[in-house]
Amino acid sequence: MAPNDAAQAVLDYVHAVRTRWTAPIAPPGFAPDWADRPDPHTYYPQTERRPLPLHDPQVPAGDGRFDLPLLGSFLHLSAGVLSRRWQIDWSPDIAGATTLTGARWGRGTPSGGGAYPLELYVAAGPSAPMSSGIHHYASGLHALERVAAGNPVPEIAAALRPGRPEGTDAYLLCALRFWKSAYKYNNFAYHLMLHDLGAFLGSWGVLGQQYGVEGDPCLAFDDRALARMLGLDPHEGGVLAVLPLSWADRPSGSPLRCDDHRARPVRSAPRERSRETREFPLVSAVHEATSGNLSWGTGQLDESLPDPPADAVPLDSADSGAGPGPVADALARRASANGRFNGGRPVRISDLSEALRAASHGLGGTRGGVRLRLAARRVAGLEAGGYDYHPERRALVPVADTAALDDRVYALPNYSVGQAAVTVVSHWQPERAVARAGPRAYRYAAVAAGAAAQRLQLAATRAGLASGIVLGFQGPVLEDAIGLTAEGRHGLLCVFIGHPQEGIARLDDRLY
Repeated sequence: MAPNDAAQAVLDYVHAVRTRWTAPIAPPGFAPDWADRPDPHTYYPQTERRPLPLHDPQVPAGDGRFDLPLLGSFLHLSAGVLSRRWQIDWSPDIAGATTLTGARWGRGTPSGGGAYPLELYVAAGPSAPMSSGIHHYASGLHALERVAAGNPVPEIAAALRPGRPEGTDAYLLCALRFWKSAYKYNNFAYHLMLHDLGAFLGSWGVLGQQYGVEGDPCLAFDDRALARMLGLDPHEGGVLAVLPLSWADRPSGSPLRCDDHRARPVRSAPRERSRETREFPLVSAVHEATSGNLSWGTGQLDESLPDPPADAVPLDSADSGAGPGPVADALARRASANGRFNGGRPVRISDLSEALRAASHGLGGTRGGVRLRLAARRVAGLEAGGYDYHPERRALVPVADTAALDDRVYALPNYSVGQAAVTVVSHWQPERAVARAGPRAYRYAAVAAGAAAQRLQLAATRAGLASGIVLGFQGPVLEDAIGLTAEGRHGLLCVFIGHPQEGIARLDDRLY
């Protein structure tokens, strides 16, 4: 696809997503076939399968690199099954979950209503504490499945150049199979899945902070080479992020061992429960548009905000009662509020400060130019109104000409907007971002927004607050209400925050 055509395809898709409530993007007559939905946990039949151990939280994690138990805990806490949940709330999907047989599996990372759309593959070289090759993480079994032999590391490193991390001897490939979300959301699925990917990277980043494991995700690489490696048809899925892994049992500074046996591509297919799958043209088109032309605009956008004015609200001195706490506990307790807010109780400004600080870490290094604006309704010590969050100065800058959000903003029945104490909106300027960083800027922006939202939700969980990440809002209505329209900025997602409603009928059977 020519560069200008790719840029236009991305902007057309962004516009279609933004206006989908008034101009539907679903195919005519589309309705989900709930009886033929995909399996929530992908696995490969007849493969070599290795159960993963878990890291003992009482034991120090080591030198900031992975061993097999620590990798197992990272995968389990970010993408595995942590609890069996049953509850009555306002979610439109609740009909199937009001009996114990219909209870839902809880994960540390949320998804946009789809069925666990993210697929994870560990690409291991000869120095890994497992056999060389490509291993699929079977989330329902908490095990690695070897789906290809050989050494995949050199080929992945070549696909990442010039952004290859030095000294890396393994990678985690984060892939999407479009059908796992498109069966329900049709052409809207790609937008959701990018945010799901960001939320996963947000979980991985929080775990990395706690355990001292470094490694920023790579979002720019040769998509087609990595898709071929996993045996993915570009119309059906692709690799969208790569995380470097480094093993603790390899002496620091020692050379990587070479394996003459190049990794074979994955030739086996995962089990597909759906009897019929289909392609959605807008999903395929936007994926193709964001997959090529890495030479265009690889620099970051300059999104530095001006110094806060005199009427800015400083947050530096705010004292949060949340405390650091173990990340594992926050991930296990994290859940979507689904409308269960106490609409009369304000949140503390210290808890809001900590949540915004956490969210800003998810935005670090983004080339999509994402910012945070919030609509405060009930925050102790803060006047109701609209504010821009200034992460460098830890301050809230009042925004003029903003209105109180109401239910016209949100198009679904599972939340009443007025019950949330605070609404935090991630937003960007699509035309500018795509012009500067190319069509892939859309991925950067959506992934950054998802990572920020997950970090914000985990901070809210630690503070005892309820929260919900939502994408079912009416873009033009929201943007008009919080003053984004005049700036040409579009909302990416919203996070509702407030105190939980008392007296909830629920059961949470923790598995971790």
